[in-house]
Amino acid sequence: MAIITCRVQYLEDSDPFVCTNFPEPRRPPPYDLDENIALIEQIAGVHKLLEAPLKLEECALQMAPNGNYLDLDLSLGEQKDDVEQLYDDVA
Repeated sequence: MAIITCRVQYLEDSDPFVCTNFPEPRRPPPYDLDENIALIEQIAGVHKLLEAPLKLEECALQMAPNGNYLDLDLSLGEQKDDVEQLYDDVA
């Protein structure tokens, strides 16, 4: 079981006409993700930590700064090629 510690924020982007959305909170808290568990099973913990205003079923995980969205049905380990930069940063 490998744990990857990430910094997490949310972007409240429910209104497509607002162009002043900024990631919240300004200082992103760390969150431990298990690379072997599907992200769909872990996103509720991230949502709760951030107290995000969106409904859980409307949430997605996006990598910064490249903007790639992660497949919530897969684990980080199963998406290792897509999140290579994340692994490089924590190594």
